Amino acid sequence: MKFLHKTLLSSFSLFAFVACSSDTQSTGKTSLNEKSKDRYNVHKFSANAFNRFDQDTFKNSTCTPLDIKIPVGIFASPNGDENASGTQDDPLDLQTALNNNGKVSNGETLWLMEGVYKGTFVSELRGGENSPISVKPVPGKYVMIDTTDAKSGSGLLINGSWTNYYGIEVTSYDGGRVSTIDNSSNPSDITLNGGVSIIGSTNKVINFVSHDNAGGIDAWSKRKDGFTGVDTETYGSIIYNNGWSAQPADGSYGRGHGHAIYTQNFDGIKKITNNVIFYGFGTGIHAYQTGKVEQNGVLRGLENFDIEDNTWFLTGASDIRKGMKKYDCLVGGFQPVKNLVLKNNQGYSDIGKTVIGFYSNYKGEDFFNVDALLEDNYLVQHLALRDNWNKGAIKIKNTTVYHGISGDKTYLDDLGGNDLNSSEPQTGKKIFYIKNAYDPRRGRITIFNYDRDKKVSVDMSKIMKVGSAFRVHSVFDLYGDPIVSGVYKGGDVVIPMGTVNPPQPYGLDGAINAGEGDDPYELFGVFIITHAGCQ
Repeated sequence: MKFLHKTLLSSFSLFAFVACSSDTQSTGKTSLNEKSKDRYNVHKFSANAFNRFDQDTFKNSTCTPLDIKIPVGIFASPNGDENASGTQDDPLDLQTALNNNGKVSNGETLWLMEGVYKGTFVSELRGGENSPISVKPVPGKYVMIDTTDAKSGSGLLINGSWTNYYGIEVTSYDGGRVSTIDNSSNPSDITLNGGVSIIGSTNKVINFVSHDNAGGIDAWSKRKDGFTGVDTETYGSIIYNNGWSAQPADGSYGRGHGHAIYTQNFDGIKKITNNVIFYGFGTGIHAYQTGKVEQNGVLRGLENFDIEDNTWFLTGASDIRKGMKKYDCLVGGFQPVKNLVLKNNQGYSDIGKTVIGFYSNYKGEDFFNVDALLEDNYLVQHLALRDNWNKGAIKIKNTTVYHGISGDKTYLDDLGGNDLNSSEPQTGKKIFYIKNAYDPRRGRITIFNYDRDKKVSVDMSKIMKVGSAFRVHSVFDLYGDPIVSGVYKGGDVVIPMGTVNPPQPYGLDGAINAGEGDDPYELFGVFIITHAGCQ
């Protein structure tokens, strides 16, 4: 039976953006669970949230901010009606708007008005190759899909095609996070719903936040009338604390279930790009195929993955038990890995790992993985080369790996520029910057701070222009106050490290345990930058 667990989180005071110096405004560490419960109980959302803004938010910029365009198109609302006209004054309900019923045409935008959309939703929207449909929150407004007590399914199941979905938070407040029945993937005493499931082809899920669901974002190749899920992309999303813990009452071995991204691929290119993935109970990126899929005598199912510009860390840490961190990224499993690109990713974990290849045998028949490219990755974690590859089938270039490499190293073709050490540095810093390809007002910074300085200087010119008003949020607290805000005057900006406590999974306060290495403190941090997008 479902029950609610309302984790104590913040109501956050209303925010008027005021220019300040580039120094931190925070002193001491902020605990999410010490804040009031209003935001999650009655859905009061902070004007400080990283994804909220209006015409006044960046008014202190000394450059010319990007205009906030007045939305034109079809509108849906949490209080909409199936018989509505779809205007802003007469919005549709969300499920009606997502049906393939002609209400949203090729090239149009379905605008989601602010608020909480309760339930599980199925999108059948079908745009055109040169005129995709867009589904977006009204600019600067907060949109959540809440699946608590909803019928079984995913918060958003995408069956259609040529549609791009932007900027939605998908979550559940179901506090049931431990199964004592068995160790299966479908226990009867867990009632969490999925987050996002992409089944149709040529869809994009962009800048979502998916947390505390059964799984974060699934990108399938479901075999129905042939292979589907062609040319999909998961971009810029923040995915954490998804899944549950299996702890069988009979004392048999249990493990964490539910992955941040669970995916297979046959045809086309499946892109997983610029996401931040952390905590949870299962694997971070889990590209995995169990059933045998054969086409013209060739095993298929784990091919053509382009996994770039992601940061993953400490996946599995949401499990209340010790030592459950495992795979931040795993590509492999019962089918050959083919045409894998793993590029410009950052990984951090004390005992977790990145795994390439897995179980090169299906029902007694051995096979060989085909090829992979590892380029420009920075992995402060173990790298495992698993099962059968031909000599030199994994090309590795300009990649750093700390915490060692296991497996047959003859699989590697060293193209140079690599740093393959056994342990991480004790001093120095490594900082990564990435702009958001779909949002000109957004960027991300990942910091490895081996000096353990309380503050780290970053070159914000790699994210924004001089004169732009900006905000910096830790991925641990996206909807609260920025840890830094101001007007960018050029040069470096100082970011405080380790000032925000990690978010606990709903229903398991204390699962993220600093004593078990779950809190990186000042050693490591990921930050989302929002700014005026000056022209």
